[in-house]
Amino acid sequence: MTDDSVAAEELLRKEIATLPVDEILALCYAFQHKLERLRLYLDVLRRRGGERAQFASCLICFDLARQGDQNLQKEFVYLADTMNQIAVKQDLISALIGEDPYLGFLWEMCQAQLEQMDPRGEVESLEAMVDTTEVASVDLLSDDDFDEGEFDEFGLGVDDTQLWLQLDQAVEDFLGGEVGVPVYDPEAGFRVRSNSDVQRIERFVQSLDSLQGLIPMARGFRSLVLLFYGSHMRSKSLFGAINKRKEGLLRDGIEEFIHSGPQMWEIAGVLNQLHSPPTVWEKISELLIDYLQWIAVSPKEAAAGPKEYDVIGRLLNRQPLLGNRRNDARD
Repeated sequence: MTDDSVAAEELLRKEIATLPVDEILALCYAFQHKLERLRLYLDVLRRRGGERAQFASCLICFDLARQGDQNLQKEFVYLADTMNQIAVKQDLISALIGEDPYLGFLWEMCQAQLEQMDPRGEVESLEAMVDTTEVASVDLLSDDDFDEGEFDEFGLGVDDTQLWLQLDQAVEDFLGGEVGVPVYDPEAGFRVRSNSDVQRIERFVQSLDSLQGLIPMARGFRSLVLLFYGSHMRSKSLFGAINKRKEGLLRDGIEEFIHSGPQMWEIAGVLNQLHSPPTVWEKISELLIDYLQWIAVSPKEAAAGPKEYDVIGRLLNRQPLLGNRRNDARD
């Protein structure tokens, strides 16, 4: 960028900074909206305080994100809660959007995406887009590194009372109950309706991860919960990226099922009306059946196990086509 262009941009920035928020937002789309110009408006709005500037900047952020800006895609996911809080203030939004057809279209599309967002899944899938460089690796110990019977020295047998109590407590917390008390929360269990549900399931998965090598029953629960959790996440992020978190959970769940299928069947009765809607088992069984079909038609790839199974791609192919949203409301 030349000195003249830098000076011109700075002058434009100062001029825009003197305008009210609604005029800045209107200017964004009054003419041919080049990405560089939108980013400049976004920067000016972010330097202001107040909900009006906050809403306008978030809306521009969403527009740039849906056009492929990966940094702003990640930022918008974290701004979703802010947008949802402002969305209830209809007078404020109406004053800013006015009767502009494109702003109205943009806000309508933004609202639709916000309603469908899975905050944790969105963040996980977008973070997976960031390149990471492995600095060092360490070979971890496995069962093969120990002679038979050496684990006995640790005093962690599968019949250890304390370990079973930990599993019981983790299961009860997941189901919304208390150990020894036959009363359960009808909103808990195999249901994902809010962030508190996500946190409850995450706690259960962490507990099962720590117990899976010590109590066989924990592996049965782990397989079932991973398949449930993954099958109830969105397949793609807000901006179309494959949800790597979902992909990993489902592949791990299938891998666990292969090794711990009998244990999963032992506890499958927990998927009753009290703890689970009927759709949970429908989704899990559909996934397992599709995996078996994939093994039958792709034996070479299947030899490597679930890591080669295109779980999300095949899932999307099984779903009815919903059509693509228009990228622009104007010609």
